[in-house]
Amino acid sequence: MKTLSLLLGAALLGGCANLHNESLLDGRREFGRADMHLYPVKVVAIDGKSVISDDPVRAEAGERRLKLITAPVGGFYLPPEKVVPFTIAPCKRYYLAARRDSPLQQDFELVVQDVEPLAGCDTQAP
Repeated sequence: MKTLSLLLGAALLGGCANLHNESLLDGRREFGRADMHLYPVKVVAIDGKSVISDDPVRAEAGERRLKLITAPVGGFYLPPEKVVPFTIAPCKRYYLAARRDSPLQQDFELVVQDVEPLAGCDTQAP
């Protein structure tokens, strides 16, 4: 069991080392009780290209257009979606969330809860 944990940890660290000019967009972070208007958000497309992975999503640094969805409010079945401009710096992990003014409102705004540097990420690599 200990060996399996070590191998899994090494594989995860190896994956981080392969990030050169990329960052991670994470919309599944658990929210505290401080802000009751924050909801998980999912990146479904970047610059019009569909994303086929779970959170966190890898994204190239630069000016991007993110297509986002969040859970629908009560009485609705389809998740609301929004396309927003977003500037991505290299080697960062962005914790994203959807903010609604009311829990009954479908419309939302993208908020960045936190930004962290990625360990083992080299911005100087080709």
